[in-house]
Amino acid sequence: MGSDGFAVAATACPAAAEAFAKYCGIVSGCTNAKTRQGLVELSQAIGGIEGLWDAIFADIPKLMPFIDLEDVSLFNFFYDFAFFICRENGQKSITIQRAVAAWRIVLNGRFRLLDRWCNFVEKYQRHNISEDTWQQLLAFSRCVNEDLEGYDPRGAWPVLIDDFVEQMHRIYHYSDCSSPMESQCSISSTFRGLDLLPGSKRKCRTHFNPNEDVELSDSFTRSVHLTPLKRLKESSGTRYGVWESHQEL
Repeated sequence: MGSDGFAVAATACPAAAEAFAKYCGIVSGCTNAKTRQGLVELSQAIGGIEGLWDAIFADIPKLMPFIDLEDVSLFNFFYDFAFFICRENGQKSITIQRAVAAWRIVLNGRFRLLDRWCNFVEKYQRHNISEDTWQQLLAFSRCVNEDLEGYDPRGAWPVLIDDFVEQMHRIYHYSDCSSPMESQCSISSTFRGLDLLPGSKRKCRTHFNPNEDVELSDSFTRSVHLTPLKRLKESSGTRYGVWESHQEL
């Protein structure tokens, strides 16, 4: 934030502008030890004035227009500053409510899955949001597309992000199965008790007459009862995805 921008911001949101200027000065020009000490002192200074934490947080939307958020480094400072302001009394983590509110402000228009992410966190997360999860979400928003392309399951993502991706895969899978152009039958519709698992989808017969009788030979009937299920194999030549026994049985 340039001197001109700071002057205007100081008029529109003085507390937030001053806190952000001090924060940037601490994290950009100090060693790790001095950075930690500087942030502790800044936190104590803000906490020494009743209601200042909430006042600065409320002014974050007013502060954003005066910051060149297209500058990646400056936006990183601002994103971390938002987490710092959400930490009250030197806490290492922030509440779910405050984290979601901050994400909706600072990542608005920058993370296509923002609404889904915030809804997921509010519904399933039971613990406060750590600084690692906060920072990793920014990296996740930059490298993963809306269809989850770019997500590497072998990456060192926080558990919360891994759980979110798993939930999104279930939603997308359900949407695909519900599509009228790609409707697919569940295995459970053929064998009761068998749920649909990844890789076990079977396409529905294109022209199926529900009144058509399918005759099964005696040998097939005996094989279903006598042959263990694990020895049954899917017939590559069967149209309906029916299981058949080994020929020698």
